[in-house]
Amino acid sequence: MSERYNWDGSRKEEYGGGTLGFSAARTMWLHRQNHSATLRRDALTRCRYCGLMMEYFTRYDHKRLPVVPKLIRAVAVPARMRWHVMSGVAFPGDGGNSHCYVPHPAFCPRVEHEDDDLSLAEARAVFRRKSDELIASGQFIPDLAPARCEDEVAEQYVQDVGDLRHVIAYGRMLWLAPSRIDTLQCVARADSTGERCWNLVWTQDGSWEEMEIPYAPGRAGQQVLWAGLTMWVFALHTLYPAEFSRWMKQRCPSHDSGYIPDALPPQWVHFDPLRHDAHILRQRPPGVAGAERDTESVMADLRLGPKRTECATPGCRNGSVSQVPEGWVCSFCQRRRDRRDRTHQKWVDPQDGNNP
Repeated sequence: MSERYNWDGSRKEEYGGGTLGFSAARTMWLHRQNHSATLRRDALTRCRYCGLMMEYFTRYDHKRLPVVPKLIRAVAVPARMRWHVMSGVAFPGDGGNSHCYVPHPAFCPRVEHEDDDLSLAEARAVFRRKSDELIASGQFIPDLAPARCEDEVAEQYVQDVGDLRHVIAYGRMLWLAPSRIDTLQCVARADSTGERCWNLVWTQDGSWEEMEIPYAPGRAGQQVLWAGLTMWVFALHTLYPAEFSRWMKQRCPSHDSGYIPDALPPQWVHFDPLRHDAHILRQRPPGVAGAERDTESVMADLRLGPKRTECATPGCRNGSVSQVPEGWVCSFCQRRRDRRDRTHQKWVDPQDGNNP
């Protein structure tokens, strides 16, 4: 294969005076077996921190992974940095291949890397030199301050849509939305206009819930002042997995199914209590219309069986689906209560001389 031309005769992308050996993919449709709705044409972009090219893939856990847009020999990088792609989705490891993708944030010269791997020093120096050349020649002007960590580099695709961003909870997972829940816009490409859909993702589901601010690991997490405090999140615990998947794809109900590409990628990021401290809500928001029902009422609507009455003993989770009187206690608690009554009666029996 030519070093300057692709297999179809088009010129390879030239960058910084040299040929990188790759070109932007020109695929304009989604294959039925593809699990990602991102067009490869829209996945190639410049890093807003260093100006170098990077390519985005959808990760297996709904996150986004920016990689160096060329395959690297797997033996040349540590195992923790090896990624492979199947059906448009990135997975850890080399997948048994001799070449793999490596994450761009691990080599971005505008971030302070946490590891001191000497085997990567030479490669990182090459990236730093290329970035400096772009800035010195005026081909790139950084529009972001140096990143504090590699996660910030990976999350630079999130568009700034306002200062207020809500946190949603599903099970034990916490996600930070790019905006308020009631203004979260669908990211699908509308067939009628070819532009981003204007519909909203939220359809009157979910409720506000107060929870403890999660513990932040590491030494920095031990120095925060909100330890033991609570925050308000928008809970989606009652959603079925298919409906929660629609939220993660950031799609409206009209664009939930079918092979419809994204106009831009979903803007969710994993909530980090340290980096996203400014978005923690200490007080309940004024309200999202229709989301004022509490979790208990939502769960009551989802009951498929007969009504269950719990035992009146505090801390006991036993219950009965039969019709029982108010203040009913289970047989286990009843036996324990009777045993205590007999013991008490024994000590207060006048015949024993213990009754004052």
